Amino acid sequence: MRHTGSGKKRRILTAGGICLVLCCLIFPTLRMGETKKYPKETKAPVEITLVYAYQNARWNQGIQTIAEEFNRTHEGIVVHTRVQYASRVYEDILLKLQARGEMGDIIQIKTPGLYAPEGLLFPIPEELCGLVDETYVYGGDTFGLLAVGHTNGILYNRSIFERCGVEKPKNWDDFLAVCERLRECGVTPVGVAGANLWHLEFWVNHFFRNDVLKSNENWLADCGEGKVSWQDEEPVRMLTHLKELLSGGYVNEDWPVRKDGDLTYSMSEGEPAMIYTGSWNALEVQKLNPDLRLGWFFVPDEEGDVIVSENKDVYWCITAECGNDEDRCRAACEFLAYFYSDSVYTGLCESILAFPVTVNKDVEIEEGIRQEMIEGFSPENVHMSFYIGDENTPQGFETALLAEIVALGKGEVTVQKAAKRLDELWRRFEEQERQP
Repeated sequence: MRHTGSGKKRRILTAGGICLVLCCLIFPTLRMGETKKYPKETKAPVEITLVYAYQNARWNQGIQTIAEEFNRTHEGIVVHTRVQYASRVYEDILLKLQARGEMGDIIQIKTPGLYAPEGLLFPIPEELCGLVDETYVYGGDTFGLLAVGHTNGILYNRSIFERCGVEKPKNWDDFLAVCERLRECGVTPVGVAGANLWHLEFWVNHFFRNDVLKSNENWLADCGEGKVSWQDEEPVRMLTHLKELLSGGYVNEDWPVRKDGDLTYSMSEGEPAMIYTGSWNALEVQKLNPDLRLGWFFVPDEEGDVIVSENKDVYWCITAECGNDEDRCRAACEFLAYFYSDSVYTGLCESILAFPVTVNKDVEIEEGIRQEMIEGFSPENVHMSFYIGDENTPQGFETALLAEIVALGKGEVTVQKAAKRLDELWRRFEEQERQP
């Protein structure tokens, strides 16, 4: 399957033209008193930089391990990794890297459609495109290879559920009832880490898909055309659900200042009972406490329907600067071919509980969490990949929206004021994009 860019023009901060690297000529030296000899030329290794997001400890460890093993087994190429970690949204970090001319050679990008139209990415060779099922195409050229498939859902403590006499919920009201019962048992029902804005994306996009996109998958594009508004009934319902969750006593009281990594450790020590997180986090919690009995489910909506987040937001891209350097481009392609090779890629997917996107999907299926994910990932449920922050979202809006959600959850603004504010922010960031 190929994901085709919408072609919507985006204004990206520029750092100047693409620079060509000038290689220095190495001249042999002549030693005094000797016959003129030219020593055998030793070609310096090609050095490339891989830029990626610290999405979680296991992803970081997996990429680092792959790069180190590649360097050990591939003479003549050195891959330097540069991990980006912050509480901000990753796309905001990329804009600053681009402005400083530090995008590197291979770069992890959520939305290649923001960069390909600006000439910042290099077309990926066809032989690499044939390795995966999902690519990002713009203007007839491929600019992104999907790295892995992953999903989000509720990771929960089975022992706590059994002790408190609750089961996986059948609809949203049932979910709240489960939270009430857990609270009566003296357990924090849901862990939320508001200190990392990107963590809030889990719940925000959950409600956005259930309350807004369920009836109109093109809502973001329609908002850009002025057909819908953040003050309409559907997004207001999304904001109402978010306020209900964050201010209803169902989450940890310190959620505005809690970090995502802290939740992992807290859950391994006994509570909270649930975390809305990515599939990779299950193994990280289990690593900290091997005796913990964990389960997984996708949160149903008010009607009991389940919309599974089929996330397609981790693409590998080659920068234009790299592509215009023959040696670096060849090295980048060799690394990507190694990344998707059977044994390397299978090991990565198994280590982060990811779904393979390569033609060969020989990944071991184990019982437990992975089996529950696969069962929930069944075709019987609706799968959705659209989210706030994709290429139909004005740049900067996602971060502003998440900050507004924090204010909403803390009771600093009402649902109606938040909706009005989001409308104003959407128009402001759209206007910034239209400026030359």
